[in-house]
This record gives sequence, structure tokens and C-alpha cells, in this order.
Amino acid sequence: MFADDFFHSIPLAAVYFFTVIMVIATMGFGLLLGRRYMRLLGSEKEPSIGSAVTATLGLLAFLLAFTFNMTAARYDKRKALLLDEVNAIHTAYLHADFLEPAAARKAQLLLLDYAELRFFHPRKDEITPEGLAKSVAIQDQLWAMVQQHVVQGYEPGYLRQFVEPVTAIINSHNSRIVIGLEYRIPGPIWIALYFLTGLAMLAIGFQFGVSKGGSGQLAVTLGLTFATVILLIADLDRATEGVIIVDQTPMAEMNLILEEAERQKIRSPAP
Repeated sequence: MFADDFFHSIPLAAVYFFTVIMVIATMGFGLLLGRRYMRLLGSEKEPSIGSAVTATLGLLAFLLAFTFNMTAARYDKRKALLLDEVNAIHTAYLHADFLEPAAARKAQLLLLDYAELRFFHPRKDEITPEGLAKSVAIQDQLWAMVQQHVVQGYEPGYLRQFVEPVTAIINSHNSRIVIGLEYRIPGPIWIALYFLTGLAMLAIGFQFGVSKGGSGQLAVTLGLTFATVILLIADLDRATEGVIIVDQTPMAEMNLILEEAERQKIRSPAP
């Protein structure tokens, strides 16, 4: 959908400044409308305006909370999937010893390459189709080894010890792609969020105009407040951009563990 891609492609800095400008502009427009109303039609009952403003702000707060919970839950899911993949890779490396000796060594080397491929710096490294294709190619090689053992009639109990973590690696890969790169806040929710924000600021500005209150400082404060909340939501919605990014330290530490295991194998080769 065009709206989904559009909102996801806008830089976060642009999201922040656009929101600030929109809040100040709509509040200013509402202020002008309120003052014009007072000049043309006289006074307006204050309670009725206050009730409308309260209802609009309540709907906006509900939508902000709903959207924030959606992105926060997906952020937590990305962290859990990272840990699941780290554990699956490490387990598969250890359980490769259940395979035939030649196949076990090949599987461990493939898993070492896979772990290095899966570790990246979110702010420096770009996720490319080529990199994802390399991950899938290694998964295919690991699964081909499983199929080869099945054809040879290898002991099912031993083979299962390796099949389960390899299956977990494949599932984690697919889940991380979908949840991290494809799932995002739908465009209609973004449209509704900005529409309600503009409507709420327009109502507040109108109330200020009718009551002859309000100030420029208050408008700027509200603009910065709502812009910060919306920026936080947009940041959480993006897996590889912004400040709130899933820490890749567990994958880096697991890489170090596997590299140390390889050095141990080189220093103490199996008889």
C-alpha cells in the first residue's frame, strides 16, 4: 500500500519537524477561527467547547496509546527473536557432533560462517537481498546434510538432536525478516493519528480564541510534546533506523564463543 511505504520512508527528523509545524499551524488556525467567531457572533458557552476539546484529546490519547503499544510489542518480539536465533545457532553448532564426523565438521564451519553473516551493526551495515540470500543458501546446505543422513538411514535419535536447532534457525530467520522488515504501522493508522492530532490542536486553538487565552509558548510546548511522542512511535516502528534499535550484542558474544571453540579445535585436534 502506498501510504505504508510513504510513512515508512520519511526520515525520522522530517517526521519530528513536520509534526511540530503541523501542531503549531493547526493551533494557530484554530485560534484565528475562535477570535473571528467572537467578533462575528459574540460569546460561546465555555463548557460546550471544553467538552469537545476533552473528547477529542481523549480519542487522540487512546490512538497514541494503541499505536505505541503496537510498536513496543513488536520491538520486544524482535529482541526475543534475536535471542532465539542466537541460542539456535549455538545449539546447532554443539549438536553437530551428533552427525557423522565429516558432516559434523562441515556443519560447524557452515554455522560459523552463518553466525558471522547474521551479526551486523544496524547503524552501519545495510540489510541487502544478497546478504539474506547468503543466509538462505547456508540454511539449504545444512538441510541438505540432514536429508543426506536420512537417505543413509542414520540413527534418528542422533539426527533429531541436530534437526531441531536447524529448524529453529530457519524459523527464526523467516520470523525476523517478517517482523523486523515487513511488519509496520499501517498507513491508515498514521493518517488517522495525524488527522486526530490536527483536529485536537484546532479545537484547542479555537478554545483559546474564544476565551482570549493561550500563548505562543504553550503552542510550541504542545507541538514539541506531541512531536516527541509520535517520533518515539515512528522510531520503534523501524528496525534498522533511529535511536531505539535492538542491541546485537548477544549475536556478537555468540560469535566470540564459536571462534574460541574453533581455536580450541585447532589447538587440540580430535584423534
